[in-house]
Amino acid sequence: MHASRRRTPLILTALSALLGSLALQGVAQARSAPEPAAPAGTSWSVDLAAPAADSANTVLSDGRLTVRDTRSHPAAMPADRSYAEYTAPSSDLGRDVSALAVDTTATHPAGSTVETDVRGLDASGRWSQWTTARAGSPVAFPAPVATVQVRVVLGGPAGSAAPEVSAVRLSPAATPLTAQPQTAPLTSVTYRVYATREGLVGGTTANGHVIASRDHFVALPSRALLDSLGSTTYQVRVCHGSACETAPIWDVGPWNTTDDYWNPAGVRESWGDLAQGTPEAQAAYQTGYNGGHDQFGRAVSNPAGIDLADGTFWDGLGMTDNDWVDVTFGVSSAPAGKYWADTFASASVYASPTSTAQTGTLYAGTNYVYCKAWGRMVGTSTSYNHWWLRTDPDVGPAGQYVSAYYLSKWGNDEAKDNNGTVIPDC
Repeated sequence: MHASRRRTPLILTALSALLGSLALQGVAQARSAPEPAAPAGTSWSVDLAAPAADSANTVLSDGRLTVRDTRSHPAAMPADRSYAEYTAPSSDLGRDVSALAVDTTATHPAGSTVETDVRGLDASGRWSQWTTARAGSPVAFPAPVATVQVRVVLGGPAGSAAPEVSAVRLSPAATPLTAQPQTAPLTSVTYRVYATREGLVGGTTANGHVIASRDHFVALPSRALLDSLGSTTYQVRVCHGSACETAPIWDVGPWNTTDDYWNPAGVRESWGDLAQGTPEAQAAYQTGYNGGHDQFGRAVSNPAGIDLADGTFWDGLGMTDNDWVDVTFGVSSAPAGKYWADTFASASVYASPTSTAQTGTLYAGTNYVYCKAWGRMVGTSTSYNHWWLRTDPDVGPAGQYVSAYYLSKWGNDEAKDNNGTVIPDC
């Protein structure tokens, strides 16, 4: 097993010669310095046909990004609208920026929508939340960033003509008073919210994950923390009584899709008049806020602010019915340390504990792992393990998962290192 490998970012295509002279020559700028006005003409184009992109229900048609199936939608979202998203690979700008102007060129048939989300990676190695760009207003980051990522979300009435995106361009911007509120730094904070079981096994989440039996993930009613397929960059820790589980955010819902209720009023995308930590659905259900309806005009029948996949609901938290839970935001997925453990055979690795698509191989021997997460069972009826260990495999990308079934020293549903230390949750 090798040490963690740095994923090589895809460089955004330069649209002016100024990029070569300014960014690619490595002109340094102190990260604490304010962002100067961008040189005239400096901009970058987002690759809408990147082979390494994460996409759900999108297709490239005549060079334009559009919806593949206009009747397809995530299982937890309204059935009368199509949904598709394309997440471009992260991109190195070659310089620090504090804000970006986002220019999306698209056609919009009646009732359709195109939204462009942006996030940035700061000097500490921490991603900002996703921010949806607004026309004429730069996206401001809480700290200077040199690596960014873009996500394009398309939608429209089911079965109707779909929008088409021909270009997305970014350019460095100053942060004038007209800039939209900065993405809030995601600090650790806990709110008590009502949780419902998502179910919907066999359906597809907003990030393209196919929901497995007894799956482990959560849904939040905003794309601000929606992670890419198989990724655990954004996680929450959910506790019901004394039982807790840390789970990735792989879907959007319940009820709403623009309710980042964990953010303060100046940053919250919708319903900024509500108290921080209060989901819109909760206010609608308990006090008749917004006429008792969600953003789609549906009557809210429960106060849910989080959906739990079946495995998180039943196995992780031991819940038997919908109930109030404590949700901690700002949970880091960065590995805190390495735990060394012997594996008795070479094993396939996967992007997540529930995935069935092999991404690489971990060779037999003494290997290091970072943490564990509950997932699909590997083994037989008498020798088995549901725990998965995050590691850097010998073949394939870093940060993958291998089944704890291959640990040499331990038994069913055990996940310990060679010293007998229980490997911590991811």
